[in-house]
Amino acid sequence: MNTTSILAGFVNRIQFDDIPEDIVKECKRLLMDSIGCALAGTFTQKGRIALAFAKGFGFPSEATVIGSEEKASVPVASFANGELFNAMDYDALCAPSGHITPYVLSAPLAMAECKNVHGKDLITAIAVSHEIAQRITSGLVIPDRLSRTTTETGISICLPIHGYGVNIFGSIAGVGKILGLSVEKIAHAFGIGGSMCPVPTLMQFAQGIPGSMTKFSPSGWIAQAGVTAALLAQMGYTGAGDVLDGEFAFWKSFAADGWDPGIVVSDIGRAWFFSGAVGYKEYPCCGAMQGALDIFCAIIDKFYIQPQDIREVNVALNLLAELALWKNMEIENHIDAQFSTAYVFAAAAHRIPAGRKWQEEETYRAPEIKEFMKRINIFTPASPYYGERRAVVEVVVKEKNSTSETRYTEKDAGHAMAVMDDKQLQEKFRKNASPMLSPEKIEQALKAILSLEELDDVSRLMGLFQVAPTET
Repeated sequence: MNTTSILAGFVNRIQFDDIPEDIVKECKRLLMDSIGCALAGTFTQKGRIALAFAKGFGFPSEATVIGSEEKASVPVASFANGELFNAMDYDALCAPSGHITPYVLSAPLAMAECKNVHGKDLITAIAVSHEIAQRITSGLVIPDRLSRTTTETGISICLPIHGYGVNIFGSIAGVGKILGLSVEKIAHAFGIGGSMCPVPTLMQFAQGIPGSMTKFSPSGWIAQAGVTAALLAQMGYTGAGDVLDGEFAFWKSFAADGWDPGIVVSDIGRAWFFSGAVGYKEYPCCGAMQGALDIFCAIIDKFYIQPQDIREVNVALNLLAELALWKNMEIENHIDAQFSTAYVFAAAAHRIPAGRKWQEEETYRAPEIKEFMKRINIFTPASPYYGERRAVVEVVVKEKNSTSETRYTEKDAGHAMAVMDDKQLQEKFRKNASPMLSPEKIEQALKAILSLEELDDVSRLMGLFQVAPTET
């Protein structure tokens, strides 16, 4: 069995009509959410640097840099938009590894605009890019020494093993589909991408304070490398056509402890790993806190609890909360703000609207936020308080004119994040886009995305996200 060839063959032959209806719908939802996150991400320091980088390397003008009046070459636009998608850590999560979309969407989106392809072609590219990334990720075996934590943390535990660089294969798949590459050239592109893939540095990031903009792996670089690999293969540049196979296969050089190609190719083209594997974030922070934040906000809203009335908040989370960035109490930048458990609960306690304001310096340096963070106690499975293997939140409220206290305790239903229906996801898009786009443009964009399979030219959609300085 040649895993590389099987995956390349799948990318080459799959057509829009082969994609199940639920996958088509999810592709449009992911596109909507990602573009909204990118527009909001332009207000972060990481996002502003991505925009400035693209402006400095704009020629030729092939693809839109979201939230800018500039266009750039496909590789540069892929970099900038990939960075913007993940700038706020507000993007969707996909099982089994978590962040996939910023790495695999940006490059095919830029190439689709450049080639003026039909909306159906973009949907197909989005579907195969995610499917390939999820399948290859699933084939990387988690070592026995982490089997205990696998149950306790779900998808999160995969990350220290292989990082996010593996998503480069999804990026290549999406661009290869847009370009109509042959099976052989897709296989070569996979080989080129495997040699470009960065080493896993996720744990260095997770244990480093202050947080760095590279994060788990720079999503912009993976997107740019993916499109570069596909373009090189199209031109005849060769890579290892069996990069996922043999004694010296990709996984061996990528700090993984094993590889199961049987999982990777199982029922490919018939069953989709992509199906039912996507969750969307209501809050701009790490997915580990999403369910607990839902519980906390429900408690304080139900009982009209104000920050000054709260004595302490006890939060039980998975093992990620034991890592340095999650325990961090000194917020120095917007990356820190995305991962500090105490900080995000302080922002929620003060009812700061979930969105870009959570990551503004004015918010994370506010004295009342810093003071409230001291009242947050975090527990993990290593603690007796944790109890069941799901999020638990206890809000301890001091009674007025009394030394007594009241405790409000709730557990989540086992979901990492709230399930967002179409209406909720559209409202998230409107909220993220509203500082950048007029209400008319927002509704135009929503209409175009929701009927993407009817759009004759993707550039018509992307033109809506070119923003002149006067519009902001």
